[in-house]
Amino acid sequence: MNKKEAIELLNNEGWTKADAKRALSAIDFQTNFDVEEIIILRTASQFAGAELLNRQRLQAAQRGLVTRRNREIQQYIVEIEELTRKISNSNGKETVELNKQIVELKTKIGKLIETNDSLKKDNKNLKNIVDEIRFKITVEFKHLLQLQDGDIKKGLVRLLKSTLG
Repeated sequence: MNKKEAIELLNNEGWTKADAKRALSAIDFQTNFDVEEIIILRTASQFAGAELLNRQRLQAAQRGLVTRRNREIQQYIVEIEELTRKISNSNGKETVELNKQIVELKTKIGKLIETNDSLKKDNKNLKNIVDEIRFKITVEFKHLLQLQDGDIKKGLVRLLKSTLG
């Protein structure tokens, strides 16, 4: 099977052409003119597993960032409430200064809320990508498990269990 046919095979299995090309970059099609289907599927599953782990790490980092931003927002809200209390108990000059601080804090909160919303959307997109990769890996393993070699099946089952965890 040549590279074009291999990309077509993975594309028919639900892979995008770009992902298929990236997954097959490990195979040298120039020296190996006729690569077996099992080698292509193994290479693709290894790529999908590594890509899945990478995207899971990104998703975890995004979640942490969302949590930090939520804490900052809560902290700013507490500061605003405190400043509002001070305004009600202060004179004219202090009131102007406190009002400036409140405006600054509200601006920061607005920016943080926008950033947080964006991070939540990115996190959801990453989760969808991770779920899609898991599904593709499962489809590939199902196809590989239909092959006859028992040792391949046992190894694939162990790899599948560890990947989908």
